[in-house]
Amino acid sequence: MRPGSFSRAYHLVAFIALLGQIGLRAADTDSVAIHVPPPSGPNAVGTFSVRWTDSTRSNPFLQDGSRRELMVRFWYPAVRTGTCTPAEYTSPKVRAYLSDYLGIPGLEVRTNSCLEAPVLPGQHPVIIASHGYTGMYTDYTFLFEDLASRGYVVASIAHTYESTALELPNGKLLTSRFGTYLAEDTLRMENPWLNLATSIRQADLRFVSAEVGRWSERRGPLSGKLDLRRIGVLGHSLGADTAMTGLRLQPELKAAFLLDSISLSRNAMAGSDKPVMLVSEGREQWSNEECELWNNLHGKKHAVLFRGADHFAPTDAVWLGAYLPELETKTGNIGSEKTVDAIRNYVAAFFDSYLSGAPPGRLLNGLSTDYAGVTIVTNRALCATFTVPEVATIKHDVSHAPKSTSHFASEPEHAHNMPSDNGPK
Repeated sequence: MRPGSFSRAYHLVAFIALLGQIGLRAADTDSVAIHVPPPSGPNAVGTFSVRWTDSTRSNPFLQDGSRRELMVRFWYPAVRTGTCTPAEYTSPKVRAYLSDYLGIPGLEVRTNSCLEAPVLPGQHPVIIASHGYTGMYTDYTFLFEDLASRGYVVASIAHTYESTALELPNGKLLTSRFGTYLAEDTLRMENPWLNLATSIRQADLRFVSAEVGRWSERRGPLSGKLDLRRIGVLGHSLGADTAMTGLRLQPELKAAFLLDSISLSRNAMAGSDKPVMLVSEGREQWSNEECELWNNLHGKKHAVLFRGADHFAPTDAVWLGAYLPELETKTGNIGSEKTVDAIRNYVAAFFDSYLSGAPPGRLLNGLSTDYAGVTIVTNRALCATFTVPEVATIKHDVSHAPKSTSHFASEPEHAHNMPSDNGPK
């Protein structure tokens, strides 16, 4: 982790995770009302969270015979009705935990989502999402709401006991066993811990993907609403490794969007013949792992470089900086508003093309002039394109991303074999 990243991470996650106190209105005249950028699609947005239990796996963190539990939050196109219960950004206990941990009061955020609104009729493509290392499943709300407004159902996984903090429906709070990017001295960056997280994440993704299919067939809010022939996967940071490996190993996943991967395991670098898009934030050249992955991609492939941006540009930090200067996120010369727009449009254009068969258009073909400073490469040599004379260095503030770890085992340590140092609880 680079010097100075602790301060950056401290402010970033503290405010992202503590946002969402919709119930706290004008009683506190000093409160700041923060708005998630409005989505660009034509549909209203609904959201809800579910708690799923994988009966085939024991909990790798508890030796009590319990099964692996996951929380998944859905965003989806919703029916417009006369009433809307505004959805919270994150749960009260998560805000309280981080407030107590850091001594920072919660702030008010207004989302664009209606809690448990009825799902729009029809069958919708699905995108399963995996957050960054020790991140949270709401860290990309600006993107997930936008995808839902365009007709996608997003299923965002909270990787329990790795995610910094997560509240279950019964009020129980689960916190990370891997440390947190809130506090640099607690974050477990050693290979045994990263291998463990990688292994557990893959099993989580397989389970969620299967459960999404089962939910489409059961009676419930998503019954008959999911097009299981069109499932994509998206991941940020370590989540990009999760997404890429899942794409290669799971036939039901049709395309993968990788947001600033930083590190890739050998399983991920083995590539695929399915469509893949890589996004890099602010580097002078692509990492060796990304270069190897690119050479092993034999289907449609795209790569986008956001020059001058930082690792948090694909997260909600990109718009929070407009409200809180201490959260200002580097976005190169296109600014935060255009970065929000660009990330949304590249993700939507990719999945529109490879899940729904839409023409790639000017954006994916690299012909658009809408985003100066953003460079796209399509189906040709990648690494030579951005080579610079100096030795390549990653110029991110990567406070919750592992360092380059190309030496990850091709078969990570099994989830039941916990590293001997149990780390923070």
